Amino acid sequence: MGTKHTDRCNDSGIALAIVMSVIALMVLLATGAFYISSQTLFETQMAAHHDSAFQAASSGVVVAFADLRSRLASGTVVAGTVVSGSITASSAAYVATSSLNAAQSAYDCTSTGTTPDGTKEVVVASFAIVPPSAQPLPFGNDVFYFGGAQVGSVNGNGTVSGPFFVLYPPPVPPAGFTTFQFNGNEKMSGGPVYIQNGNFLSNKSAGTNPTLVYTNGTVNGFSDIGINHSGFVRYPLESTATLTVTRVNVSTFLATSLANATAQSSDNLLGNTATAVQEVSAVGVPSTYLRTRGPNVVASGPYKVVSSSVASGGLTIPSANSFGLYPGTAHDDFAYDKTKKILYVEGTVFVWGSLTINQSITYVGNGTIVCSGDLNVGANVLPATSGNAPDATHLLCLFTAGQANFPSNNTNFTGALYSIGSVSLPANNLVLTGSFLSEGGLINAQNGVNITALPLIGAYISPGMPNLVNTSSGSGGANGLRMTAWRRL
Repeated sequence: MGTKHTDRCNDSGIALAIVMSVIALMVLLATGAFYISSQTLFETQMAAHHDSAFQAASSGVVVAFADLRSRLASGTVVAGTVVSGSITASSAAYVATSSLNAAQSAYDCTSTGTTPDGTKEVVVASFAIVPPSAQPLPFGNDVFYFGGAQVGSVNGNGTVSGPFFVLYPPPVPPAGFTTFQFNGNEKMSGGPVYIQNGNFLSNKSAGTNPTLVYTNGTVNGFSDIGINHSGFVRYPLESTATLTVTRVNVSTFLATSLANATAQSSDNLLGNTATAVQEVSAVGVPSTYLRTRGPNVVASGPYKVVSSSVASGGLTIPSANSFGLYPGTAHDDFAYDKTKKILYVEGTVFVWGSLTINQSITYVGNGTIVCSGDLNVGANVLPATSGNAPDATHLLCLFTAGQANFPSNNTNFTGALYSIGSVSLPANNLVLTGSFLSEGGLINAQNGVNITALPLIGAYISPGMPNLVNTSSGSGGANGLRMTAWRRL
């Protein structure tokens, strides 16, 4: 009997087709995902390139503006200039060309920024020539200036009154602008406010309505121009970019201040108090000063130089004993009356190390104390005048090559301060009146800070004090320059 064979159905061809289809689908999906991710990366890189090119073009406008202003200040009105350079962080280069208009009243500037891959952005601007000003604009020393990325917010229930500048460095793409904030019940009054490379946000309405905010960022979340938002009105920073920032060369400034303090120590050989301003003339030898020297003043050295570069002992007020000479209303240009708690300062006093004031004092004189270390103010420091208001013979100017610290609650300080490092305000209910300029930013302002500008303080600043912010309005018989328009093509 024969055997019957039944053939099985062979599905191998179908399985292979399915496998191949799945593989094809996976390849298609992978290819699509790769394309999408590649396209996204490409677009992100392109945006970063455009941002870098725009930043470079913007920098070119600023450089061209500063170059033309310096020429005008020297009395030279040129037909035009070309400036070039690059932004180190991105290697984007700029070329800015400026030309004088037919009426010789303004310059038209075109600045092109180019990244290494060839991406270009163009910014155009107009610079109006400004005749000499009879009255300086209220910047100069009448400002609160805080530079550096540490500036973030002011909290509490205090008030900031007066011109206020916060200048951030340009962000490195893809990072965006940071935001400077007034939080809690902290209030801004007066102004104007300048926020460069940052946004401005206030929890409370402006104390003075309107308060103008010049920024290349947003104001309370808005980027519109001329519209009132809770008392704050935004205008482009570029429309009034009339200030330059000249930072201090610390080593040069310290050396110059040391030389001035040494030379001025000669004028009080016998404790002469015949003149209102003690450092008018240099008479005698600094090392032969006959009066009681201050703490840490080297016995054989100039009496207005505290400590030495080796010892760096610094100066602390109150000192254990009085020093200098202060008969009646006359005084040496560096003296301290321990009984009456009065500090006398004229001209320049140089301190190797830190300056610490931890007892409430009043001061007499229109001088500057320059210290190579930190500044610590832990008690009231006020002018010895009726109402504690500074005047032409009562304004203490303080310069620190380190950080300025106000660590104690309820401290009341009136004067002018320049800090290379940050200004730290960690205490409660600080009352600061005068001028406060910091290259290192504002930190720890968390507990109700009150800062008030004094409109006339610029006229009282000691010549031993550096000036950080300058306006471009014409002065001293020379024309100035004002930026009147700025836009991205």
